[in-house]
Amino acid sequence: MIKKIERISGDLAQRLSGFEGVEAITLAEAPGDETTDPYFFISLDVYHREALPDAETRQRFFFDAGAFESSSVAAKDRFFIEELPIRVEYKDVARIEGILGKVERNLWVFRQTGTYMFYRLENAAVLFKRSLWIDFVREELKALPDSFWALLRDSSQATMEHYLGDLSAAVARGDSFFTLISLAGFIKSACSMLFVLNRRFEPSGRVLAERAFELSRLPEHFKGRFESLLKEDSDFPAARKREVAELLARSLIAMA
Repeated sequence: MIKKIERISGDLAQRLSGFEGVEAITLAEAPGDETTDPYFFISLDVYHREALPDAETRQRFFFDAGAFESSSVAAKDRFFIEELPIRVEYKDVARIEGILGKVERNLWVFRQTGTYMFYRLENAAVLFKRSLWIDFVREELKALPDSFWALLRDSSQATMEHYLGDLSAAVARGDSFFTLISLAGFIKSACSMLFVLNRRFEPSGRVLAERAFELSRLPEHFKGRFESLLKEDSDFPAARKREVAELLARSLIAMA
């Protein structure tokens, strides 16, 4: 099956490299271990300088694709090849260069998805490169200034504290819906802060918890507290989770 994935990925990269202005094409790590895993899909990033062909043209380009669909709000295509799910994301080189050129002024970029954009740039397998552009970008990512990490730490801490405040208010009011939303936001932002403190870029949410446990610097009792926030147990009510969330937040702040 690995050979099939490599063959399909390589073939798609060869086709996509024919688009005008494509600098590099990468293959992101699969979120699932097997093709039968519900998380599994082949994910390609196409880094380009020129305007893309429209969705209709791209669909004709993937003549053997099944169930082709293109996002109306983002430069993404989804389809099936030989029954394997494929996702192709088109990423503007100029935007990435702009973010890296003034990275400390562009922290807003990381508010929703953390540093996942940088994670993909750093870790994905390169299937095609027209120039040394992606090599230069990877060198820049290794040399991000201390001030960037400090600002990102402050931003992620503020977000985590915001969600903790929301969680406390929701629990006090007995609002189960907003408790759930706030707890999810807290868990995600706490993980983001942990990756920042380790100066590591943040992976996909599908593997975020798993990779968090593998980080070299973890606060005391992190895994136990983290897992207790996820459990569904009538003996572990929302009020208790709020207490654990506060302890987890305090331990992360102490690390900072």
